[in-house]
Amino acid sequence: MKVMGMIDGKVALVTGSGRGIGAATAKKLGAEGALVVVSDIDPTPAEETVAAIRQAGGRAIAVVGDVTDPAFRSMWIRATLEYLDGPDIKVHTAI
Repeated sequence: MKVMGMIDGKVALVTGSGRGIGAATAKKLGAEGALVVVSDIDPTPAEETVAAIRQAGGRAIAVVGDVTDPAFRSMWIRATLEYLDGPDIKVHTAI
């Protein structure tokens, strides 16, 4: 039986989460029960991170775009609020 943690069901946005520290952070949040919104400028590593989270039993979606673009950031946050009723957690690892 899995013990529910403090972040079960929370929505976590993680920028730069296709690789490196961002991917590791996204995977850890997914393992702890958060629904992870993986964000990366490159779709392939973003989808790989999502697949790894799902394979481990977590929930994740990918949003591809450039977080330095104000229009992308605005759309990303609006969509997260509208469709996921979040965000609860924000982690910025994109450089």
